[in-house]
Amino acid sequence: MRRFAIFTDSCCNLTASEMVQFGIEGVVPMHFYMKGKEYDAGCEWRSVGAKEYYDAIRKGVRVSSSPARSADYETAFREALERSEDVLSISCAGVLSGSLSESIAAARRLESEFPGAVIRCVDSCTCTYPLAMLTMECARLRDQGKTIDEVLEWIEQEKLCFNAVGTVDSLSYLKKAGRVNTSSLFLGAKPVLVNDEIGNNVVLEKARGRRGALERLAGLVAQYSRTDLRPEIYIAHGDCLEEAKLLAEMIRERIRRIMPIFRFGYVEAGAGASVGPGALIAGFYGDPAVRTLYRKK
Repeated sequence: MRRFAIFTDSCCNLTASEMVQFGIEGVVPMHFYMKGKEYDAGCEWRSVGAKEYYDAIRKGVRVSSSPARSADYETAFREALERSEDVLSISCAGVLSGSLSESIAAARRLESEFPGAVIRCVDSCTCTYPLAMLTMECARLRDQGKTIDEVLEWIEQEKLCFNAVGTVDSLSYLKKAGRVNTSSLFLGAKPVLVNDEIGNNVVLEKARGRRGALERLAGLVAQYSRTDLRPEIYIAHGDCLEEAKLLAEMIRERIRRIMPIFRFGYVEAGAGASVGPGALIAGFYGDPAVRTLYRKK
């Protein structure tokens, strides 16, 4: 059986040590722009520290981002292909980022150069930690002996179970980046957001204040997560760790099944430019029905 290498983009929040632990060959970086300079995004925060990054945004520094580049995908894929490995690339939701289309462009250029090789580029229909969870599980399945076709089939069956719900301090960052579907005003209220069936950020409802938003998020996670199957709940934050811990405690109080295992981390810089300081995103495995709740409003 031919081995395959697994790649994703930096939106996933995977660290270098986790890549080694799970045998994920590469995290292709997105990019962000601050004060006229371009930087690689990622979870390691090598060029600009996380607090420095979010403090700059709070002070009004304009930060923008761009997707992982086709040339970077090509370089990463080529290394695997030259080792006689096939390639599986799992990207941030195509509706949120151009990384998927960039990976596909790289694959098309390489197909003629490596005839017979399998290069598959997949839309995860999610972002941040749920993308990491999906990618890590694909690596586990590969290491258990699954073929690339078997893993691809599993992704299509399961990817909508890797869910994200969240809130932001201000919708202005998402609106400027074109990353949210809403025309509503939120005077005195905080938005509760979910990923829909294709990964769009959709405003589910308006909560009464920040505390109300956290309580609603905790309720959604408790209702729709399956901690009996996958106990990990990952909370990404825009430099608001104490509130992330408060959200975790609220979730813990509401779950009556197997107690969750929490992990916390900053929203990496590529996605951080779109959600801004104060963002909280809870990633979990569970019922994909959470993605269609917006239809019932």
